[in-house]
Amino acid sequence: MGFDYHWKNKEANFGPPLEKEVKGGTHITFEIILKSGEKYVALRRSNAIPGHELPPKAKDKPEGLLYFCHNLIRYGESIENCVKRIVRDQAGINVESFELVDLESEVQEKDSQWAITVYIIAEVDKIPEKSPEVPEIVTFDKESIPDEFGWWTKEELKEFLEEKD
Repeated sequence: MGFDYHWKNKEANFGPPLEKEVKGGTHITFEIILKSGEKYVALRRSNAIPGHELPPKAKDKPEGLLYFCHNLIRYGESIENCVKRIVRDQAGINVESFELVDLESEVQEKDSQWAITVYIIAEVDKIPEKSPEVPEIVTFDKESIPDEFGWWTKEELKEFLEEKD
């Protein structure tokens, strides 16, 4: 006979994956900051990160905003395979090594989704190349952070990098 635990405090207990996002549901996503040597790498996109909505400030930036690689983990996928897949799919390059530097848990106001976000710093094998989806690649260090990120402010990113890397 299997163990039969009754959840009493809204513990993390998930059912099978759903085909569509639902209000009040849960998702686990990865924010992957690319790094090549001492430089961080951001991708300018005129559209959103594949499969995601545009940030509110995008309406004032027709040339696009800067993003890191970002996407959801797949059911049963290892963290290593997830990180490598997302970076390969979104930047066209390979991950040499990575470190999980933070984990955030919050309920989003917009849809009551429980968002679990894993933050990764990934050392990559080379700087990505431009493409129709990514017309510009921007490299920077902690002292030269650009102020054009879709989901980060310059101050937030600087504080994050100083603390985590």
